[in-house]
Amino acid sequence: LQASSPVLALVKDGRRVREAVAGTEIELVASQTPFYGAAGGQVGDRGVVEGASGRMAVTDSLKLPGDLIVHVGKVEEGVLRAGDTVTLVVDEALRADTALNHTATHILHAVLRQVLGDHVKQAGSMVAPERLRFDFTHFTAVTPTELREIERLVNDEIRRNRDLQVHVMGLEEALKTGAMALFEEKYGDTVRLVEIPGFSRELCGGTHTHRTGDIGVFQI
Repeated sequence: LQASSPVLALVKDGRRVREAVAGTEIELVASQTPFYGAAGGQVGDRGVVEGASGRMAVTDSLKLPGDLIVHVGKVEEGVLRAGDTVTLVVDEALRADTALNHTATHILHAVLRQVLGDHVKQAGSMVAPERLRFDFTHFTAVTPTELREIERLVNDEIRRNRDLQVHVMGLEEALKTGAMALFEEKYGDTVRLVEIPGFSRELCGGTHTHRTGDIGVFQI
């Protein structure tokens, strides 16, 4: 989870600058990056950007229109300059934890529809390394009994340890498979479908674990 790339732009307080010294909070854009920019409820990657003359701690990554990734953080030492070739390194442990929680949201979504009914739709989410939040539509508050059943079924699916499959296909083809989609989202003609075979299909551009069993235990 690293790449070398020239720095295309440095931004401080909304204005482009040629360089940034230690202690400066900046936004950095590179021509290529392994960082995941916050999108679809998943938080952006954290990590470091290192050059020959300086180092930046990346505390957030944002995805802007046109798939532009902006690295947000502070120069910790030395100086970074526009045009420098830098190495961008993602914090792999945080990325892995976020991927586990993102896969857990897909399992949770499917289980909610099993327990509460097919009317349940995702209405928002927050997927971070430390925890996840899943917003959904329903007619009433979820009862304690339903919560226990939801938690049990999610853990049952985790223990089945199924391989995840990722497919890239046309939007219409994906919808014909029965894949869940957020209709307020704007999808392109080609989409990414994340499938837990026999259990869940969702259109999703986020990061995921390879097997459901990697999640370990799910607790509400």
